Amino acid sequence: MERKGQERKRKKRGMQFIPYDYEAAYNKTIADLNEWFVEQMFSHGKKMVYALKEITAGEQFEIEIYPQFRKMDDVPKEGQRVVKDNSKAQKNLNDKNARKYVERLINQNFGDRDIWMTLTYDDDHLPPDGDIDAAIKNMQNYIRRVNYQRKKRGLPNAKYVYVTEYNEGAEIRWHHHIVMDGALDMDVVEGCWNQSSRNEVRRLQKDENGLTGMSRYMVKEKKRIKSEKRWNSSQGLQDPNIKVVHSKQPEKGKGSYKPIGKYVDGMVKNQDTIREVLAGWYPEFDFTDAGVYYNDFNFMFYIHARMRRKKDNEKETEGKETKANPDDGSVRDGGGGRPPAHGSSGEG
Repeated sequence: MERKGQERKRKKRGMQFIPYDYEAAYNKTIADLNEWFVEQMFSHGKKMVYALKEITAGEQFEIEIYPQFRKMDDVPKEGQRVVKDNSKAQKNLNDKNARKYVERLINQNFGDRDIWMTLTYDDDHLPPDGDIDAAIKNMQNYIRRVNYQRKKRGLPNAKYVYVTEYNEGAEIRWHHHIVMDGALDMDVVEGCWNQSSRNEVRRLQKDENGLTGMSRYMVKEKKRIKSEKRWNSSQGLQDPNIKVVHSKQPEKGKGSYKPIGKYVDGMVKNQDTIREVLAGWYPEFDFTDAGVYYNDFNFMFYIHARMRRKKDNEKETEGKETKANPDDGSVRDGGGGRPPAHGSSGEG
């Protein structure tokens, strides 16, 4: 009973911290500073409570370390807006947090052998310039045809995420990027699109970053017309798993718990130690990359790192052999624009 009471008190204290856009608040990379300036920041900075956010999306794992505040006035002005995790309101693709959410949603719900498509239009079916509603209606009709074919085969409705793009000056002005579960044959899936025969359809294959590269291609930063800013998805997709903690043992299962702030100084002063610290915290994951950011408003720091779940040697070897011929006959390109191969992290 006493332990439960302590947990309730901790939760109550945690609710006093305000949610804010810490990535926007701390947007200057510390890699651009020399050691003297970093030391000066430590001498001017206050002692703050740091939170550690753990985000699991499929085999991908991210950590975000950021200071917490009780008043919005204490937050650097760039981050003074409320941002909530896994919010369905994050539909505006001009917002970086929305793009991150879509990347994680795709990694959480899709994987190898699911389907990636770029659906285009021929001249006879091209929506009027700027008429995003007409383009989205075409996609809604397409999804209905796909689900009809699935129902005939005893399959549930499709899982999908799609983004509609418009570029007035491009050769292909309208197109749709969609990722869908792979239960239905690719020929049938493509055949349900009756606006053009110049489409690209392929089976997905994750790389070391999962499907992050493909996801970033879908939601890449660009100037978007009204309503093009929105992405769309099927119902019932699983949200990424998010956990926030304020202390960690130096190694998982070993040693005393220390506040996250106790680790931050070392990570900032020597970024090579980030890999070492994370290896102790998360031995089941391999380190991918990390970055440290700051704001000279309050001399605080934001740390972001990515990891991926470890695989046994047999699976790793099998994956390397498959990636030697990544398309493996599973790609049909009818002339649409090519995204990065599978899960690769290139930007479109």
